[in-house]
Amino acid sequence: MDTSGSFKSQPAPCGRVVDGENFQDQDDDTVVTRETDFACGCRSIHHEYHDGTVSRKVVRHDGVVLLDEMFAAE
Repeated sequence: MDTSGSFKSQPAPCGRVVDGENFQDQDDDTVVTRETDFACGCRSIHHEYHDGTVSRKVVRHDGVVLLDEMFAAE
């Protein structure tokens, strides 16, 4: 199931308050993928895998990676 939507005036990882879009997808490799794209170019990506592992990555609009982590299932 794929879903998407837009939002207004939300804080981006760079600190700017901008509009943007959210996307959610489910496929065979990951249970859930959630991606947030901000109008300034910042991006946040969240994956939840079948084994319970979760990964998160946040990239600022200039390409600097602010967060890149993975959590193993408990």
